[in-house]
Amino acid sequence: MSIESCVHFLRESSTSDEIKQQMKAVTDTKEVIAVAKKHGYIFDARDLIAASTSFHEGNGTHGNGLQTKQAAHVSSAFYHYEFDMEQVPGFEKIVRELNNLKIKPSTVNLGLYEKSFREDDFQFTSMSPTAPEFSQRYKEVMQSQQGNASDEHAFARRDFHLVNLDQYVEHPQYERYFQAKSRMISSLEDFFGSEIQFSGSMWYPPRAYRLWHTNETQPGWRMYLIDFDEPAGDPGGASFFRYMNPQSKEIVTLGERPKLARFFKIEQEEDKLLWHCIVNATTRNRWSFGFAVPENWLDKFPHKS
Repeated sequence: MSIESCVHFLRESSTSDEIKQQMKAVTDTKEVIAVAKKHGYIFDARDLIAASTSFHEGNGTHGNGLQTKQAAHVSSAFYHYEFDMEQVPGFEKIVRELNNLKIKPSTVNLGLYEKSFREDDFQFTSMSPTAPEFSQRYKEVMQSQQGNASDEHAFARRDFHLVNLDQYVEHPQYERYFQAKSRMISSLEDFFGSEIQFSGSMWYPPRAYRLWHTNETQPGWRMYLIDFDEPAGDPGGASFFRYMNPQSKEIVTLGERPKLARFFKIEQEEDKLLWHCIVNATTRNRWSFGFAVPENWLDKFPHKS
């Protein structure tokens, strides 16, 4: 394990087309380390932190080796869009590849996952961010993260009761899964005609949730490809994406179905923050794969569903 090895990898990741493409599929530190290992570079998370601090200063690069771009200020109202993936011309390869991403790593401790469920946090998704008690409740949840800093188990975070697939790099399916992620990036870049970056790969087992958040440090348009392991069977919409309209403060709850592509925009201005949360209260497994997409993505979707 070596900081020097890490620095060499970071340098190569900025010049090698092969590594650049692989890094577009990376969302977690463990994946960076796994990609580096494939190319003969051995280091750990502490080495990466130390090397990144010095290497990226003045280079204008993000921690995953990709060039960061200052988000252009665009005055826009918030809108969300949803499409049935199977009805989008040119999305056929993307739909097929999605099935290869829907994994359940054998190294996930589902017993610990179930034990970590908190009914009070689950119910917090029903509270509006404008409610008088919201701020204190949110502060309590986020401060608990600091208290869990030394707790290394995957479900210590109260705001994040789900499985981040990209944190599991040791299970037998991982290499095949990562190859599928890389192919998905290529297919999406062919479709959009622009660079695409993975932003998250999440498995929501039954009774999973992601509490209220804004993602304000990562502005821009997001696309989420959402699917389940069984057909929709709960007309009550017990699996849903919920957000607060930044202008009207209206709470909008969007029920979900298999093979759904959802788009929304993340902004940084205080009056445009997109508070949102996700719940899977069904007995089905839900997967959600996020991508940063270009501002003109809608040009590829002439008919809104």
